[in-house]
Amino acid sequence: MDNKDNRQDINVLYDQVELKLESIADKILTSHIKDMDGALNAVHGVVDGIFLRSAMRLAGNNITKAAKLLGINRNTLSKKLKELNLDT
Repeated sequence: MDNKDNRQDINVLYDQVELKLESIADKILTSHIKDMDGALNAVHGVVDGIFLRSAMRLAGNNITKAAKLLGINRNTLSKKLKELNLDT
């Protein structure tokens, strides 16, 4: 499989994820749950956690390599891991 095929596969995945996230957002925002004032922040934290755990796993728990995968500074990654209690 060449890079063009990989990009097409990734674009299809992005489209699928976007549709699913839109559906989830609609359900959360129309659920009328009174304590969902921070819905966007809560969902953002979940998505961050998923990506951080995945990057750390793929990088063999090497913060420098995981930060490179995510395109962020290693200090930023360390801070985010601590904020989400994923640094243990």
